[in-house]
Amino acid sequence: MSFIDELKRRNVIKVALAYIIVAWLIAQVTELAFDSFGTPDWAIKSVLFLLVIGFPLALLFAWAFELTPDGLKREKDVNPSESIAPQTGKKLDYSIIAVLVLALGYFAADKFLLDPTRDFEKLQTTASKSIAVLPFVNMSSDPEQEYFSDGIAEELLNLLSKIPGLRVSARTSSFQFKGENLDVQKIGRQLNSSLVLEGSVRKSGTNVRITAQLIDAGSGFHLWSETYDREIEDVFAVQDEISAAIVDAMQEHLGLQVASVPRVRAAENPAAHEAYLRGLYLVAQDTRDGYQGAILEFERALSHDPDYAIAHAGLAMAITGPFARPEIRAGAALHIKRAMALDPELAEAHVAMGHSLYFDFRFEDALTSYNRAAQINPNYAIAYTWMGQLLNLDLGRYAEAFPMRETAMRLDPLSRPTIVFYVQALIERNRLAEAAVELDKIASIFPHVYAYRHGSLMSRGGKMAEAVLGSLDALRINPSYGRVRNGLTFHFAMAGLEKEALAIAPWTSPVVLNYMGRPLDAITIAESRLAGDPESHGARHDLGLALAGAGDYANARPILEDMWRRSGGKVTKRNELLVTMTAAALIAVRRDAGEEDKVDEVVAAIKDNARRYREAGIVGDGRSFGADYDEGIALYLSGDRERGIALLDKATEDGVFIPTNVAYLQTIYDDPGFAPIVARQEARQVREREKILSVVCNDNPYEAVWQPAEGTCERFSASIVN
Repeated sequence: MSFIDELKRRNVIKVALAYIIVAWLIAQVTELAFDSFGTPDWAIKSVLFLLVIGFPLALLFAWAFELTPDGLKREKDVNPSESIAPQTGKKLDYSIIAVLVLALGYFAADKFLLDPTRDFEKLQTTASKSIAVLPFVNMSSDPEQEYFSDGIAEELLNLLSKIPGLRVSARTSSFQFKGENLDVQKIGRQLNSSLVLEGSVRKSGTNVRITAQLIDAGSGFHLWSETYDREIEDVFAVQDEISAAIVDAMQEHLGLQVASVPRVRAAENPAAHEAYLRGLYLVAQDTRDGYQGAILEFERALSHDPDYAIAHAGLAMAITGPFARPEIRAGAALHIKRAMALDPELAEAHVAMGHSLYFDFRFEDALTSYNRAAQINPNYAIAYTWMGQLLNLDLGRYAEAFPMRETAMRLDPLSRPTIVFYVQALIERNRLAEAAVELDKIASIFPHVYAYRHGSLMSRGGKMAEAVLGSLDALRINPSYGRVRNGLTFHFAMAGLEKEALAIAPWTSPVVLNYMGRPLDAITIAESRLAGDPESHGARHDLGLALAGAGDYANARPILEDMWRRSGGKVTKRNELLVTMTAAALIAVRRDAGEEDKVDEVVAAIKDNARRYREAGIVGDGRSFGADYDEGIALYLSGDRERGIALLDKATEDGVFIPTNVAYLQTIYDDPGFAPIVARQEARQVREREKILSVVCNDNPYEAVWQPAEGTCERFSASIVN
């Protein structure tokens, strides 16, 4: 018998084939799993090393041993007449076929389901012509020079973002990797970028050394690198040289056709440029102190160079930022006008203009400004984020808002607001599995935000306990996370934990107080807020709704009618304008005044909002709004009571909570068909309250940041006994 025949007889060849297939499958799955958990490369290499070492050992084992009915024996000790090698060979055949099926299944899943380019195809883009600019490393002896190295990288990012046909990851996402020694290929995968630009900056006095290198994120190979030693006043020329070199490399490597290379908008004064970079650095901190410091730095830049257009735009954006007081926002107008005059094609100036118009409730004009910024710079993620927010909340153009969310995600995939807004949009469309995948991206970056939003995701269908426990997890991670406490007032109230709702936040929303059947308290709080800020549209909305909730229609009417006028007779999601509950209150107010002829237009506005929800695929947030809820309210209040009750019933099955303590919905409460809805809500309230208390009343894991009110757990224990 030949050696090959003997190998076949002893099933060595089949063992080899089976081992290779299984080892390949293990390697693929291991790489996928380890990559998902961020496991270091050495761990993956160790697994591969063990698989390689195991191959000759498996062959040696197959040659030297045989599996018999009496167990494993050395091959030389097996009587040829008693050998079951042929039967073992058939079993190996079946095993090989089974493993091949698994391998092919994995290959198909990897190709068509797990392929990282799939999401980008879905978002009508690919990673083939894309780049991520990482923060440059500060190599200076002074750590406070970090603003300069960050600024150089950000300016290069902004420069490259103006190249047509090139997708550039936004600063928020690419700077998430600052200070982390991650593999460039992993960074490329997370940002879906085919190229990565990294570098370093060493600044000493008036001298600066900038090193930059362009890397293929797929292979990890360097495509280009260069070091520049210059005087500080030549830093703009260096940036132009770097961008030109990158464009050359991309034209060769990616086939990207670039007619002309964008050039830096240079400052006349190096001191102005450094102050501007410090302003950018402070804005990126996204804190109140950061914005206040940024305003001072941008003002300092303009004191050195009054015609520095982008510093005017930066100052205007900082003034209209998230922490700015309304009374100082008016000061942005002068700087926006100046920036526009100096450089009409400055995308930052158009976004600043959009912010200013937005806070003046000039939503269509603001949308035009944001859109213009995106036309000038198609990679400007902020413009898409704000367009999505404006279309979704303020204009009620929900179907148009979603593509803006998708585009912002494509450009800025690791940004907290971008992911939060996109996840919320997915939840509203009941695309929960997709929402969970996107939310996982910030689990390690923003764990407190993840906990809070994951609780909201899991609370679909009226599972208020999930929302409460998720919020408490977020509070445990970050006790100063104010948004969580505000959200908990609502969830505690919905769960029947009134004392907890009143104590968890510095103040309780009048809307929540109304839901708890405390209309006079709601009015008092709303009046106090309005007295403190007479220009607040939100405070006026809350007062109007509180008055209507208490049945004081005469005093509620001027406020609600003003909201109707300001909204243009359109129902949206923005409280400061007109939401469904506000419209329902207005219907009651007009009916009370005997103006039935003016009711139909409000009913039509609610129905139109429901129609726009359905066209956009919005089911609802599973808590307080949705297409069925809106249409049900509109149908019932227009006289179609049977269909209205049916839709409201369906909405509450999906988790929507309908308040049962407001005067303007009294006609619905009086309908016998509403009784089962109330019974379902009350049963759910009891069930969810018990879930919450079962966690916090024994060895409370949140004791350091929150405890149930005195007596709550005792009542819970008594209810269990009874």
